[in-house]
This record gives sequence, structure tokens and C-alpha cells, in this order.
Amino acid sequence: MREHHYRDRDYNDPAAGDGGTLHIASLLVHVRPERIPMVSAWVDSCPELEIHLGSEEGKLVMVLETSDHHFINTMIETIKDQQGVLNVAMVYHEELKLSEVDHVLEEQAADADTQPVKIVGEL
Repeated sequence: MREHHYRDRDYNDPAAGDGGTLHIASLLVHVRPERIPMVSAWVDSCPELEIHLGSEEGKLVMVLETSDHHFINTMIETIKDQQGVLNVAMVYHEELKLSEVDHVLEEQAADADTQPVKIVGEL
């Protein structure tokens, strides 16, 4: 099995969470445009979070990866508490067994070019 690391976390380590699972959540975060640099810097300091997409209007798509499903709600509340964050909505959650991650990621990567992501409308 390939080892899975996300920003210095080893999900193969039994102490990392609930035993061989990876939780992936996609969050839509609306931030005041003038606060984007500060929120982005804060996200960069969080090993479980990544900004996948963003707009000048303050709409950010964040990806959260963790081995503990309870941590998702905790992180959503922590994001909401950041100055300038107007709203956080979880739009996707998947729990994967690490033994299946290689296969799932390969399938998704094959479809990546055919399914573009575009943020439209207002929050």
C-alpha cells in the first residue's frame, strides 16, 4: 500500500485518527475580499486545509483532509471564527479506507480534465 501524507500528516499511523480512514471534505467559504490575504495565510498554517480555488469576490473552495470525522465540524467552526469569514458551508464529504485511496484517486484523476469547477452566483 502506498503511504498517504497530506502536508506532513501520516494517515497510515494508527495514532493519526480512527484507524485507516481518510475523510475528505470540500468547503465553500465566503470571505470579505479585503480579508482574503489574512485568511489565506491562516489556511497555509493549517496542515489539514488547502485552498483549491478562489475568486476576487471572496469565494474560496477549501479542501479539508483528516483521519478524524469529528475534526471536520471543529475545523468548520474554527474557520467561521476567523476575522472576515462571512459563511462556511460543507458541500462534499467522503470517507475512504486507506486501502482504497489509490484506486479512487486514480479514477478521479482520469476524469479531472472533463469536469471543470466554476464558482457562480452569490452566497
